[in-house]
Amino acid sequence: MAHETIERFDPSEDFPIITYGLPYPEALARQLSNTLHCSRPFMIVSKSLAKETDALERLNSSLNNGDAKVAGIHVGMRPHTYYSEVLEVAGEAKSSGADCVVTIGGGSLTDAAKAIVLMLANEVSTLDEMDDLFKKSNAYRSNDVLPAGETLPTIHPPKLPIICIPTTLSAGEYNPPGGATHDETKHKQLFFPPNHRGPQILIMDPALTQTTPQRVWLSTGLRAMDHCVETICSSNPKAEGTEASLRGIGLLMPGLLKTKRNPHDSRARLSCQLGAAESMKANVIYGVHVGGSHGIGHQLGPIGVPHAETTCVCLPAVQKFNAKVNASQQAIVLDAFWGQPDISTVLTKRGLVKGEADLGDALDAVIRELGLPRTLKDYGIGRDQLEGIAESSLRDVCCEWNVIPLKKKEQVLEILEMCLGDE
Repeated sequence: MAHETIERFDPSEDFPIITYGLPYPEALARQLSNTLHCSRPFMIVSKSLAKETDALERLNSSLNNGDAKVAGIHVGMRPHTYYSEVLEVAGEAKSSGADCVVTIGGGSLTDAAKAIVLMLANEVSTLDEMDDLFKKSNAYRSNDVLPAGETLPTIHPPKLPIICIPTTLSAGEYNPPGGATHDETKHKQLFFPPNHRGPQILIMDPALTQTTPQRVWLSTGLRAMDHCVETICSSNPKAEGTEASLRGIGLLMPGLLKTKRNPHDSRARLSCQLGAAESMKANVIYGVHVGGSHGIGHQLGPIGVPHAETTCVCLPAVQKFNAKVNASQQAIVLDAFWGQPDISTVLTKRGLVKGEADLGDALDAVIRELGLPRTLKDYGIGRDQLEGIAESSLRDVCCEWNVIPLKKKEQVLEILEMCLGDE
């Protein structure tokens, strides 16, 4: 008989909680009834899961045989969480009379759910209102004391709880803020709920993740690795955060390499999922900032680079750019890589020498070992587009947080030139 394990993501907080060990339909029914006391979930489901597997049927059967009744279902959303589509789904959720939102799929659905519950709490019904809400919410991005004379805008916190059943490893479900893409400008706008609360329940089911295309699985795992690397190498590192990120690396990288070799290794898949959770603790619990890989990567998504694959393009270059000021922090990550037999074998196989190769080189090696693209050229992005990417990046707070603050277009262009791949 399956045994459910329940853990608090942050030991000092009641939510979010992580549950694993049960099949996801059973875990969802149990958490709705016993933890959230909700009975009318609005469900946002990955199109591929809904059309190509029995995932949705299993959920419906489990819920409708119990106390809960599905209030509504929306199948599929475009990557990068576009404003117009989020507004449409928010209208559906409102009309359904739902008392919670459930996502089953990847990070775009998670961001959509976070946006929807914030919009519903603030009675947003137009694209302009949505854009205004998201921009104003940036005043809540930290708990810092406001300068004298400034007041926070009035924004109501979300009321509907969210349950996420992730099938990828980007781990955005652990982060209260989200991001959505403006249809016209293609700018990725971050938003911050005023109560700093994100999804409450995270359900892990490694068997379900076997439906995820391998390229998506591996690239989102590298996105979680990006969280680990950028928080260890952060402008405001903290010991507790570094410890969590090192645990994340120790779970993620061996797990990714194992699932590359054997996609049906459920133990390795769960290891990856647990590592993804660890990857978010430095930022979410301890307030450690990420940096340029996230900030620039946010702008690459809307022009054709899959969200998680922005890490494959940006992270090595950003570390090379930053190395002149945080080499000692980068050495912590390098030591972790060389200390893991699964990773060190890859580094040696690809010609790297301990003590000589830098972190950018090591990241390049593991990304290539996983068979993922490395350059903007791989996505048809040329030098003529770099100016626009750089200008958009400067409006992203993660670039401000970079260990070398990215405040000038020329700085971002220097990084992008390393990503281009046209030599």
